[in-house]
Amino acid sequence: MVNRNNVGVSRRGFLGGVAAFGAFAGGGARLFAAEAGRPLLRFGVVSDVHVRLAPGGASLHPDYDTETLEKAFTFFRDNGADAVMIAGDMADCGTVGELKAVADTWFKVFPDDKAPDGRKVERLFVFGNHDAYPGSRGKKVFADASELARNAILTDPKRAWDVCFHEEWKPYFTKNVNGFDFFCSHWQPSADPACRCHGFAEKGSVGCADAIGALMAKSDPSKPCFYVQHSHPLDTVYGGGAWGSDDGTATRLLSRFPQAVSFSGHSHSSLMNDRAIWRGAFTSVATGSLRYLYGASEWNMVHTEGYENDVCNVYMPGLLPGAKEMLRALYDAPKMMPPELTRPDIRVGQLVSVYDDRIVFAKREFVSGLPLGEDWVVERPAKPCSFAVRAKAAKPAEFPAGAVLTLARVAAKTRGSGAGRVKVPAQEKPAVTFAFPAATVGGKVTRYRISGGNAGGTTRAKYICAVGGLYPREHANYAKDVEATIPLDAFPEGTSRFCVTPIDAFGNAGRALVAEL
Repeated sequence: MVNRNNVGVSRRGFLGGVAAFGAFAGGGARLFAAEAGRPLLRFGVVSDVHVRLAPGGASLHPDYDTETLEKAFTFFRDNGADAVMIAGDMADCGTVGELKAVADTWFKVFPDDKAPDGRKVERLFVFGNHDAYPGSRGKKVFADASELARNAILTDPKRAWDVCFHEEWKPYFTKNVNGFDFFCSHWQPSADPACRCHGFAEKGSVGCADAIGALMAKSDPSKPCFYVQHSHPLDTVYGGGAWGSDDGTATRLLSRFPQAVSFSGHSHSSLMNDRAIWRGAFTSVATGSLRYLYGASEWNMVHTEGYENDVCNVYMPGLLPGAKEMLRALYDAPKMMPPELTRPDIRVGQLVSVYDDRIVFAKREFVSGLPLGEDWVVERPAKPCSFAVRAKAAKPAEFPAGAVLTLARVAAKTRGSGAGRVKVPAQEKPAVTFAFPAATVGGKVTRYRISGGNAGGTTRAKYICAVGGLYPREHANYAKDVEATIPLDAFPEGTSRFCVTPIDAFGNAGRALVAEL
């Protein structure tokens, strides 16, 4: 077992580095062996657990079990957490049995809500859209509609919560932990289409904003207070219009309270992305995901063609039925690279420590047990620091010294598509393969721009998601070489010169690799 100490925090600017933490052996390893000052509060944060029952509901689905959740709970317990937060989507198919599996895991690690030393550990769990509405997912467990209704959380959320957690369910609730206030808003169980998942302008968690605001107004403004809902507050983490954002209600609410720190999930996006924490009128923090982390959703791709190695993220409000599928087919069918939809072996969370002068967010990946880069540090009292300011201070991602771009002309098949009303057959055509090492120097790469131009000066660019960049730096998959295949006709006619440029979360570009075909 490797123990690392928390040996202090840099006080420079908005986000400072603290000592890096090494790997732990098993879920119970301690993160802090010794500290220069005990925190006033420490709590664990996860989201999007997505526990699922197998068809028929008699057991857990082997691909959606509680193993990683137990690891996370144990890690939080063994590192002195006073509370644990789940920012929604516990029950993948919205059934009571799935919720109870989460509860059973909790009580296994925290019997009677207590740590081994007898301290009470508070639960800060809220519903997400999967918990609140089973939809067609519920049929994966209970094919019969009446049986699904009997087992759905939606049918009687109060009873489901009581059966699982032995406390009264309320649409929103507050708890005070070590003198710090937490405000928790459930995604409301409802069959109303407005409360279902829409990807953008989510309304499921925002109905209690006025009541929560009245309570927050009574909170001590000299202390940070904490807020949790499933969807991201609009125009905060990952930038404007990011997938998984609400309709702006939470942003308007929290902007009245500069001491507020919000936590939200839903987008299944990376914590290795520097825009996963936002500091404006308040502090907004993304939670990542304990299940199927997405490689691309942190980059807003609406109205674009998306990545060559992902599916186009078409979630445009107001589209007619079938239009989303049609657009996706049109954008995706000409691509050649297989889509990197999710990374099931990356499951992340945070351990948050509150001190007199700072809040430290220690990010963790629970499959490998590795830290996710430098901790985020927010000084108390927090000061605004925009993405633009942080972008200027960030080091761009760079290729290692001696890196070379290798090109080859090949014949390859496009994906084709059978989605929606557009049927596009796969087609073999001339293509270019691009082979190059991962950009592992300096900042964290999130995507690569591959541009090609002809002698007339016409250029066009395509993008690929840097899937390896989602892993911890110490992970074996972090620095793998990259190989991309793109149709030659995606570039201007006569293209012979190509550039590959690493780009970070802020849009900063490193030095390009250049080659002639």
